[in-house]
Amino acid sequence: MSVTEDDAAYRSSLFHTVQREQYELKMKLQQLQKMKEKLRNSPQDKVPFPMPEVPLVFRGHTQQGREMPKSLISTPKICYPLPGGSALVTFEDPSVAQQVLQLKEHKIDLEQCRLRVQVQPLELPMVTTIQVSSQMSSRRVLVSGFPPGLKLSEEELLDKLEIFFGKTRNGGGDVETRELLHGGVMLGFAKDEVAQNLCRIGQFTVPLGGQQLPLKVSPYVSGEIQKAEVRSQPVPQSVLVLNIPDVLEGPELHDLLEIHFQKPTRGGGEVEALTVVPPGERRLALFTAMESG
Repeated sequence: MSVTEDDAAYRSSLFHTVQREQYELKMKLQQLQKMKEKLRNSPQDKVPFPMPEVPLVFRGHTQQGREMPKSLISTPKICYPLPGGSALVTFEDPSVAQQVLQLKEHKIDLEQCRLRVQVQPLELPMVTTIQVSSQMSSRRVLVSGFPPGLKLSEEELLDKLEIFFGKTRNGGGDVETRELLHGGVMLGFAKDEVAQNLCRIGQFTVPLGGQQLPLKVSPYVSGEIQKAEVRSQPVPQSVLVLNIPDVLEGPELHDLLEIHFQKPTRGGGEVEALTVVPPGERRLALFTAMESG
């Protein structure tokens, strides 16, 4: 074989080797793109959050109506619905509540009649574990860093942010969605690259309310509760009084019940808080975390 033939064979072998490596690189690139798309379109995380067991106590605060609070997790606060013709009594000593519960029916003497009311223990629904799935949006961003006391209405704030981040010279683009959140504003864009570009820049100086405010733009991550475990937690200091007839005015009935449940002869003791719900009304009793010490 001549030198020319050897050179041609070497070049042919090298050509096929390069072709094979290019093909393998192309296949790996396709696999990476598929994995990226799969991660983008599926929940990225499922994290269980164990909820701490916190003693709860009723301090006498109630709310009118039936609406429950929108926020569940922060400082533990739980609203318990109180029906009409009921009362919630909280004692300083939990053992007093247990003594009162020894009698399922209590008789309260009036001048011309006797009230018969039922008492029962109180249990609150407590969330013990929450599993949350999170997903990073490709077209949405979170704008944060707003100072307290910003003198703009919600609509004015959203309008000004849409104007600023809708301009291409600011790195923005067409805004499709917007929403005021707790501690920030969500902006959704028509194109993925706009959100990615804004997040890459990160810091912006935006004119708002006559000021030049430094704001931060970060990726928007949405979360959805996938699973929540709930169990009943007794409230050892409180009892629920039911079937109270409509025979006395509110203040007079309040005093009568407090006198009755403070008497040691009825198994009672020092009352820390008491609230009465007249027949035909409904209220929410607010339970908060018991202060330590």
